[in-house]
Amino acid sequence: MTIAEIGRRIDDLDLWDELSGYHWAIKPKGTALPYFCALIKDFAPLVKARIMLFEGWQTFQDFIRLRMDRNFGFATMPMELAHYELLILREEDPKVLRNDPGYVPVDIDEAATNLCVRMFWDVFGVMMRIEADRQLPLKYAGEKAIFARVEGADGQWRDEPLPIPDIRPHVEHIILPPDDVKIAKDLPFVQEESIEVDFRMARGIFTSEKRPRCAYALVGLDGATGERVIWELATITPEYGLRGLWESMPRRLLKLMISRGRIPGEIKILSGRMFRILRPLCMNLPFKLSLHDSLPRIEAEIDKENPYADS
Repeated sequence: MTIAEIGRRIDDLDLWDELSGYHWAIKPKGTALPYFCALIKDFAPLVKARIMLFEGWQTFQDFIRLRMDRNFGFATMPMELAHYELLILREEDPKVLRNDPGYVPVDIDEAATNLCVRMFWDVFGVMMRIEADRQLPLKYAGEKAIFARVEGADGQWRDEPLPIPDIRPHVEHIILPPDDVKIAKDLPFVQEESIEVDFRMARGIFTSEKRPRCAYALVGLDGATGERVIWELATITPEYGLRGLWESMPRRLLKLMISRGRIPGEIKILSGRMFRILRPLCMNLPFKLSLHDSLPRIEAEIDKENPYADS
């Protein structure tokens, strides 16, 4: 079986609506971490559906919490969580991509292909079983365990309970350089000025490395004119990942405000995540931090830099 053949068989089941809320675990032999299955029906022009296998408990729990609260943690979309993703495409054969936080999704190599063939073939089998028995994923719920398919040393797959660990609390460490805070406090405070600020992945912009990294844009617009007054791109580092990118963002914003030579009276933001992470900055400087449902100029400004925006 190839990935494409497995994907076509899964698509032929046509269970995307029925199974979109089901999750179960897969533990192939020779892997340190279990993988957790999630199915999502897509409405994109090129993608019909996605089957994601999230790597390890922490990643899976982050995915579940992100679906419950879009402002949770540092990942803003499933693409930023470590997983293999089987794409059911509308016009082309199904394919698998590898997703890692802060990196552009890539095609998988031979070793990963062999692993994914085993895992997605078992996903296909479980989907057929759930079609006949919708309670199958809840088989071990009374044992505080998730239903898992575990591959033994003999190569046979068996049903087993996988105990659910306690969820680790999400912790953020926002540190502002005292010297920069002191400089900022001595700058003029322009109460009537407002800036719209956001921090997000800049679509279509990435590094030229062998494994390209995504670019994240810190952008600020003048609240009155819409003129761009802040623009800075950053990428993750292997040591600190997405956490480091987000936790360092307030420091970068502080330096950019210092370079402007004044502190605005208000900073307008779009998400609870931004509100939470910028609060330490707000507690040191007198500007107002306001949360808005929509700031349409911000997204349009970032998309101006997307080289594929018109393709």
